Amino acid sequence: MHEDLKTLRDAIDEVDLELLRLFNRRMELAQGVGRLKASNGLELFVPGREELILQRLLAANPGPISEASLRAIYKEIFAASRLLQYVLQVSYLGPEWTYSHLAALSLFGHSAQYISCPTLEDVFDALLKGKVHVAVVPVENSLQGGVGRTMDLLYERDVRVLSECYVEVAHCLCSHLESPQSIKHLFAHPQAMEQCRRWVLENLPDVVWTECTSTAQAAQLAARDRAGGAISNLYAAHHYGLRVLEERIEDHAANTTRFFALSNRLNPKTGNDKTSVLFAVSDEPGSLHSALEAFARSGINMTRIESRPNRLFPWQYLFYADIEGHHEDDSVRDALQELRGSVTFLKILGSYVKNDPTHPIRLEKERIRQTPPTPGH
Repeated sequence: MHEDLKTLRDAIDEVDLELLRLFNRRMELAQGVGRLKASNGLELFVPGREELILQRLLAANPGPISEASLRAIYKEIFAASRLLQYVLQVSYLGPEWTYSHLAALSLFGHSAQYISCPTLEDVFDALLKGKVHVAVVPVENSLQGGVGRTMDLLYERDVRVLSECYVEVAHCLCSHLESPQSIKHLFAHPQAMEQCRRWVLENLPDVVWTECTSTAQAAQLAARDRAGGAISNLYAAHHYGLRVLEERIEDHAANTTRFFALSNRLNPKTGNDKTSVLFAVSDEPGSLHSALEAFARSGINMTRIESRPNRLFPWQYLFYADIEGHHEDDSVRDALQELRGSVTFLKILGSYVKNDPTHPIRLEKERIRQTPPTPGH
């Protein structure tokens, strides 16, 4: 048995050396790409290219490596390649270890520089003022619909959608205390509280709830309160040195949040695209039906439509829609041109690589459990 084990380990060592050689070769090629782009004034960051590589590898993967593991590995490879060319700067709604932060990490890896912002307005403005290359914002939840403030800012600010990702939302109850019944003060973001309401009512009927700006802030405040607990994610609980008393306390299992990465430019076609648009119609009978017929006549599949009050013009409404295809595809371009003629306002928010909402990113937890939290951290 020992000989067989040694043979396998020796083979792994050889593979590791070959991987090291190939990784360095890939980095040399990435440096060459960076020099060529810089000398020709081309954009250094092209996320569509990264997603195309990833989709091609996922389609060709014979296993046994899982899709989630392959995605995680290549996100870090992409991040390391970018780091040889420049440091990607990303703004997100903070503090650290919010779901927005975790979504940003899942999109751009650990080698990027992440800028925490206190409000969504600050996240957008960091991009518009040139402080960051990319902004990551929550746009939609599978249970509660669109994130209203994000939708308002997509209308008010001149930004474009660069990419999307879906992140599974898994809440836990965490505290310094040893049992849920000892918790007197519960810190939670309103949305997290709503998503765990049934569990809280059944298990913590007398707890006093304090509203927080994020799940990460909830963990931070619980860490300072001797009788406190928080509804949080495992990363935030670990970061603030809290015990995880109960996992998966959300009332619905398939709870997923969709995030946009925003930039100031439009993406080229990849062949596997989705386009988001924003439009307004006149206050006349049949105006919305007339607008949507533009997509039906061109055979364009609409995957989402949602209305939102126009904050700048009371009692008028904006419509957010996702359609399949790229805005430069002939059929999509024809549909948008027809749509433009039947609406009072149209904004193409961007075309980007389409992701599958039924296969969200499930944030890896094992590494957290291997390292015990540091009390009082």
